[in-house]
Amino acid sequence: MILSKTPLRMSFVGGGTDYFTNFGIPGKVIVTSIDKYLYILLNKKHDKNIRVSYSETENVKKISLIKHELIRETLKFFEIRNGIEVVTSADIPSSGSGLGSSSALTVGLVNAISKFHKKNFNKNQLAKIACKIEVDKCKKPIGMQDQYSTSFGGLNKIEFKKKGVVVSKLELSNLRLNSFKKKIMIFYTGINRKADKILLKIKNNKNQFKHFHKLVDLVDDFEKELVSGELLNLGNIFHENWTLKKDLSSKVSSFHINEIYDEAIKAGASGGKLLGAGGGGYFMFFVEEKFQKNVRKKLSKLKQIEFNFEEKGSQSFIV
Repeated sequence: MILSKTPLRMSFVGGGTDYFTNFGIPGKVIVTSIDKYLYILLNKKHDKNIRVSYSETENVKKISLIKHELIRETLKFFEIRNGIEVVTSADIPSSGSGLGSSSALTVGLVNAISKFHKKNFNKNQLAKIACKIEVDKCKKPIGMQDQYSTSFGGLNKIEFKKKGVVVSKLELSNLRLNSFKKKIMIFYTGINRKADKILLKIKNNKNQFKHFHKLVDLVDDFEKELVSGELLNLGNIFHENWTLKKDLSSKVSSFHINEIYDEAIKAGASGGKLLGAGGGGYFMFFVEEKFQKNVRKKLSKLKQIEFNFEEKGSQSFIV
């Protein structure tokens, strides 16, 4: 029996620019993995059937009959035909959350299968195979930051170039990293959405490229302030990033989401964003410690999520 444990991710700036690598345009993001995980349990069955359990449970005789697209296409990719059981679980509500859960599932399943086949894929191989399954096999209109961030783990700048993907760990002292982390608050909106539908709307928007260079420039600004500048300037960068992201499609935000954002800003947050493509999921705000009680009170109807950054990325174990 194999267990994989893959972290969810929190994207700070540059989200969406990874998708434009598909058009030959280099993008970049700054992203971290967090200590909220998606688990995959992979086991050989006693018979030739297939059992898949997520929010639903499927018992089928052929891989092609599996309804869950990512699990089906991953098993097909590795030519697993029958006699297998796949069970998924997560620490927090993750489907449609903006925390990269779909890619965490794919990376985690690839990792579990590699262990099952007694292969030792490195972090880069895990991410590349997951990208191939999601983008090429499942035709998802997505980029590659989720696969690489959940596979590698840690706080990274990830650059998407014509010749490949470069993952660079951001070097911060523990004191500075902890100071940054303490200013991040996450709240669950309770709204789940399909990221690929929102991304498809952005893709089909004639203005899809209009903010690309601004979003990429914000990554450089964010890195400079985070590593050696003034941490409090990060709130303004978050705010600008969110303003640009909203302008890409009306599906990114809504009246209710705008209300949440405005309430947090009035209470003392200096910036924030919906994690992922937008439309719902988790809201992240940058808030000085002295204002956090006010923000927590203003958003008391939303569930706050406590978290830490994590460094290890996707792991697999024989249990």
